[in-house]
Amino acid sequence: MVTYVMFAITCYDYVMLILKKLALLKKLLSYKREPSKVLLLFPFLLTAIISQPAAAFDNDAEFDVNPNSPIVKDAFEWQIILDLSLAYQPVLLKSVQQSEFSQFLQPALYVDLSYKGFFLQTNQRRSSAVLDSSEFGYQLIVKEDWQLDIIVKAYLDGFDPDGLIDYANANPSLFEGLKERQATGGIALRYSHFFENSIFYIDFASADTGLNLYKDDVNGLIVDSFYSYLLPYRNWDIYLGAGLTYYEDDIINYYFGIDSDESNKFRPEFEADSAFRAQFELYAQYPLSQSWSFNAGITQSIYSPSIKDSPLVDKSFITKVMAGVQYVF
Repeated sequence: MVTYVMFAITCYDYVMLILKKLALLKKLLSYKREPSKVLLLFPFLLTAIISQPAAAFDNDAEFDVNPNSPIVKDAFEWQIILDLSLAYQPVLLKSVQQSEFSQFLQPALYVDLSYKGFFLQTNQRRSSAVLDSSEFGYQLIVKEDWQLDIIVKAYLDGFDPDGLIDYANANPSLFEGLKERQATGGIALRYSHFFENSIFYIDFASADTGLNLYKDDVNGLIVDSFYSYLLPYRNWDIYLGAGLTYYEDDIINYYFGIDSDESNKFRPEFEADSAFRAQFELYAQYPLSQSWSFNAGITQSIYSPSIKDSPLVDKSFITKVMAGVQYVF
């Protein structure tokens, strides 16, 4: 009991210290409207973190280096991964679908870096079909079987109605005249717990989207959790995953709500409520050589009815499938 109380006090102290310094950083989350601005996050996050007490980061901790235990990111390490995949990625929006072969291609270049507790990483335990972005963060506390990080990442993709009409077979009557929805980025406190063959994490994110009808930034809470179990089978690494995500009503309304000046006979005015998303995933990797590997995954997402009630949405179940190869430099 004493251990849990001390953990809670420690977390509270560091959260309060960091949040005071992140007020300015949060303004920089407009990078989702101009991706080049993401570079500005680095010096401000460095300033916000560098003055935290060094005792929070246990550089002397010694843990086994395996996929299911914390790793202190102290030394400079890097990894570049070229991903060449095909992906079937349906979305919730009505009539929007992949039609051209090029839309199924999903090439990507992932860069993982770490130094003195800072890291830029991608989640190598999950299908690339569901990855929204890389994560930039800092390790606040690292213990034998758990750690606490602060991260900056994108949580939701935006959409351009005109682009959907031109390239994704969207119904012009339904999407023409809609405002563009920007991507949602967030600053999150992440708690990760490591078990013998699995990892559980939960993010508490202060998220920021685009501008609403009144030209104000839309802010809200996102709570994102995921459990990943590693099942080795011969040369295969098989990851079984399940997750649950909560989105505050302002965020859901920004994406799927219909403002008074956007409504017409095909899309009546609509205000969305908060929503949940449950996910179940099977993802597998198989080494082809020292540098090449094959990977494939299937992810089932289930959304709460408050999203399907939107005139823009006609489904609550989304199944994403991907397969491809990766090259590690």
